[in-house]
Amino acid sequence: MELKAKGPTFIKVLLIEDIGVCRLVLSTILLKLHCEVTLAMNGKEVVDLFLAGKKFGIVLFDKNMPIMTGPEAIVKIRATG
Repeated sequence: MELKAKGPTFIKVLLIEDIGVCRLVLSTILLKLHCEVTLAMNGKEVVDLFLAGKKFGIVLFDKNMPIMTGPEAIVKIRATG
C-alpha cells in the first residue's frame, strides 16, 4: 500500500512493520515529513517489491516479523543484486 503526503513528496520510504499501531504512528510521522510511504507487513512482501524492481530512498525494517524477518529479507535482497 502506498501513501502520499499532501503536496510535493521528497523521498520514497519503504516501511516494514507488522504491528498496526506502530505502522500507523510511523507512517503518519513520515507523511508529515513529506515522504511517499510504501507499507509492507513482512519480509517476503519486501523481497517481492525489490524483485518487481521497486526503488526506495530509505527502508525501515522491523527486526521480528512473521513469515520472514527483517534480517532474512535483507540477506535475500542483497543476494538478488
